[in-house]
Amino acid sequence: MVVPGPRDDAGGDPAQACGEVAKAAMGPKGGILVWNTADTLFVRLSGVSPYQLTESHAYAGTAAPGNWWSYPAQAVHDPYVDTFTYAFPLADLGANPGDSLHVAGHAFLLSPSYSFAEGQGHLEYTVQACQNTPPPPGKDIVVFNDINPFDNTAMANPNNQLMARNLVNYTTAGPRGAGTKVLFDRGRNSVCGGTGECSDAGLATFRSVIQGEGFTIEELNSTQGSITALPLEVKVIFLWNPRETFTNGEINVLKQFANEGGRVVFIGEWQGYYDAITLENDFLGKMGAVMTNTGQAVDCGYNTLPQASLRPHQITQGMTNVTMACSSVLVPGPNDYPLYYDSTNSKVLSAVATIDPTPLPLNHVAPQRVQVAPQGLAPLLNPRSSTGY
Repeated sequence: MVVPGPRDDAGGDPAQACGEVAKAAMGPKGGILVWNTADTLFVRLSGVSPYQLTESHAYAGTAAPGNWWSYPAQAVHDPYVDTFTYAFPLADLGANPGDSLHVAGHAFLLSPSYSFAEGQGHLEYTVQACQNTPPPPGKDIVVFNDINPFDNTAMANPNNQLMARNLVNYTTAGPRGAGTKVLFDRGRNSVCGGTGECSDAGLATFRSVIQGEGFTIEELNSTQGSITALPLEVKVIFLWNPRETFTNGEINVLKQFANEGGRVVFIGEWQGYYDAITLENDFLGKMGAVMTNTGQAVDCGYNTLPQASLRPHQITQGMTNVTMACSSVLVPGPNDYPLYYDSTNSKVLSAVATIDPTPLPLNHVAPQRVQVAPQGLAPLLNPRSSTGY
């Protein structure tokens, strides 16, 4: 028998499961948790406190499992861990919603008092259908609570460049699908426009990638009430850290733009740098999105989030990781779809929502949205820097 080596935890979030999450005991000292997303089966093995995993093995397939040492997914844990998650692509298993799979886990466990245990468990799992499917490209609003995925440092990552191309290259019904222009709006007293962090120089690589796809970039530089129409050639509009509320008339222009196949990209920031999170929530609500920005400052300084943090979508297609730096947190609504989570794979940092194209009456008063209280800065965070440092 070959001794397994270390491997990365696959992460995953049971809260994002399609349908039911299954559980099984792995002896008296361990347990198995199983769930699936649209394209991945997750198998999480755990120890019952105070026992931790020292070595683990997992199996998933249509046939019954053999002996534990034949399981294809194995890892040694040094240091020991409370839980460890394995990921199996459903396509590799030949499994579709409604299909039954055998799932098994085995682990060696150890307590702080050096009490040894061995656990093994097996269950039959039915692949769950996903009810919440990603909204179609275009006619959507994409929210990033961080400008840094688009700055020159992060854009050195080929995955960020791919994300940039995916944001502007999509197929959609409606006249905007053939658009050849991308608008940058760094007006409305934009925070990053004021600091220069989303200046043309600061976004040079991002701009070059978009232009390399055949698009012309133009500046909108809006002020409150100035958005009365958008040229038919515009396919995507980026709103960079706006701090002046959008009027209902402007919201209706953006709703029409989206209904014609356009994509709206709202770029916020971490709380402390971006002081208009309440404005962001008001904007999202008026556009018909249920998601809200709850503030916070997560993963500050540059971080490359692993593939486990990504969720399948046209925007993340082909990506294996993403580089970012300091973000506030989104809480998606029932019809909103996360793009990527933080380094703990528990907090949504970017998401997509379908826009409600129904125009607002010009005297419409939006329902009360989440009000984000001022937040004390975490130690050493710099409120004049989008990275937090």
